[in-house]
Amino acid sequence: MRNTDLRKARDVAAKLRLTAALLGGISQKELCAAFRRVNPQTGFDLDRSYKWVQGRSLPRSAQIYEDWARLLGLAQAGSWVAGCGLDSFLEALCGDGRADRADLLRRAGLDTPPEDDAAGVATRYLCGSYACYSQAQSPYYQGRILRGALVIEPSPRRAEGLTACYSQALSLGRSHVAGRVMIVGSMLALPLTTGSPGAPPVSFHLHLPAPPGSLLAGIMGSCTMVHPGGQPPYATRVAMVRVPLPVEALERSNRYMEAEPLALSRDLAALGLLVRDAVGLEARLDRFLRPVGTGWAGSDQVQMADQVALGGACDRAWLDTVGAAAETGRVPAPAPARQPMALDLG
Repeated sequence: MRNTDLRKARDVAAKLRLTAALLGGISQKELCAAFRRVNPQTGFDLDRSYKWVQGRSLPRSAQIYEDWARLLGLAQAGSWVAGCGLDSFLEALCGDGRADRADLLRRAGLDTPPEDDAAGVATRYLCGSYACYSQAQSPYYQGRILRGALVIEPSPRRAEGLTACYSQALSLGRSHVAGRVMIVGSMLALPLTTGSPGAPPVSFHLHLPAPPGSLLAGIMGSCTMVHPGGQPPYATRVAMVRVPLPVEALERSNRYMEAEPLALSRDLAALGLLVRDAVGLEARLDRFLRPVGTGWAGSDQVQMADQVALGGACDRAWLDTVGAAAETGRVPAPAPARQPMALDLG
């Protein structure tokens, strides 16, 4: 196998989208099957490919790039596929007449978006990384807060708007699910159904915040993964607070949090958020996540007043963080995570 310098890999997400478009606009699952037809032992697996096509990570195996070159019938080696520019890659795909360049870009969702794409522009402020806090549902961790991570970003296919990926570090290992972002009126819905093997779908129903969008708050529902009685369904409140970190760094400290004073506000400070009123923010987060008298028996409704009270505190912390970054020219460095991320079972 030819030597491939993976440090030079570039534009991998866009190249994967172009490859899928060239093969007929196939799905992610079908793309994995195409790689397996070339090499039954390929390292191109479905779970990790979602991160690759979202640009969140890169294939680490040189063999994957060799398989890729064979899949496309290229004369060039896998090292060329990894390191070539997007224009050169397009020329290799279209130069022999098997595809039209403009049409291929359009089908891959990589054509230049129209200037009047108001809907897309209007919701771009939601893009970013969020530290997610919810009540742990496993009886083995009763009373503790589960800290997860959410990233919202533009979909690889422009027409699909925004996508979201939520991850947790459970006692069984890392679990993540992804899906499209839906906006209906003043509601934000995240039906996340695709992800780690065995991971149940997770749905979030949230208030749609106004810019700067420092808080996504509402109800999440799924099935409990670590429970002696199987996988009972649940619904609980969730608060997602924007932090100035790439999601990969945020995920490293996903965990069940210890019950200790100012645990949540200290966690946010460790993630780079400038928290000037730790006591006030902690009280609002605690009141939101452990509500009292929020509805009639059997009901929990997240009122707009709850969103406004907590959102105001989160907005203040986010704007202070952005202001400090503007003054210093860089985002405040986060403190080291106190607990490592669990083993990735995906």
